[in-house]
Amino acid sequence: MQSKCFTTQRVVLYCKDISLITGRKYRAARKLYLAILRAFDKQPKQFVTLQEFCLYTGIQEEIVINYLKS
Repeated sequence: MQSKCFTTQRVVLYCKDISLITGRKYRAARKLYLAILRAFDKQPKQFVTLQEFCLYTGIQEEIVINYLKS
């Protein structure tokens, strides 16, 4: 039986991802994460999506996707 290789594209970003993408420390990335939540009128337990992060920061989605793949 052959196994299929599935590639998943992430939809959500976490503070650690934001820290790595922006080069900020974790606490600064957490503040940015919370600012994005407020900007999109989300509750603290909800997630920040890749699209929301890109809209808020102005970074192109392709750049973020390529960065997350590496």
